[in-house]
Amino acid sequence: MFRAVACSRQILTRLTGGSNVASISSSAYCNKIYELRTYNIKPTCMGDYLQLTKDKFHLRTAHSKVVGFWITELGGVNEAVHLWEYDSLSHRASVRAALAKDNNWMEQYLSKAFQYFEKQHNELVTPLQALAPSPFKEGGVYELCAINTKSGSSKNLLEQVKKMTTVQEGILQENQSGKLISLLTTQIGQNNIVYQLWNYGKIDDLLTCKDAMNDHPSSEGIKSVIQSVQTKLLVPLLPISPLT
Repeated sequence: MFRAVACSRQILTRLTGGSNVASISSSAYCNKIYELRTYNIKPTCMGDYLQLTKDKFHLRTAHSKVVGFWITELGGVNEAVHLWEYDSLSHRASVRAALAKDNNWMEQYLSKAFQYFEKQHNELVTPLQALAPSPFKEGGVYELCAINTKSGSSKNLLEQVKKMTTVQEGILQENQSGKLISLLTTQIGQNNIVYQLWNYGKIDDLLTCKDAMNDHPSSEGIKSVIQSVQTKLLVPLLPISPLT
């Protein structure tokens, strides 16, 4: 493990050492970038992982802002999902470098958490519209929807997904059942992916919204640009997650 940490430090030093590290502007809506991280936890270690995280994760959030921290309830098993905010790629690199030098973080959390992980996955995503700062209702549930669009004109595909999202937002507003938290597109990671992050007041509102969307006249048109959709039902990990 310590050999891997040393290697990471060398990489991070190289990333932060020069003045020409590029930053990716997310959009006109926000000058931030976001990292979506997914951790697969060993089934026998989930309880220990959650307890360690509740006790020591403040050591990580002291370095940068976590937008949300969730545990997958449906659509995945023994998963932790994080969404992190950064000013730029160089900002992220400097945070990673600082973490590698933070002995409290390395010894009290990361060295212990490593033994609980089966695998990790991350993607760089940028917002297509401003992120909502608060949920529709505290104590509700979240849905992370990964929309895999077909190859073609990226601008046209994004516009079609944004139109679909607007229809979905209208359904939720009409029923007073939830809201869109964020609409994100992948910059580094799997291509042609758009993420919707929804918050619902009650778990059953999720299925009600899906039924209404399937019956909506616009649903047939959007199917022409979508290759596949994968969804996850997420529950915020308290008190870690700012989005509750």
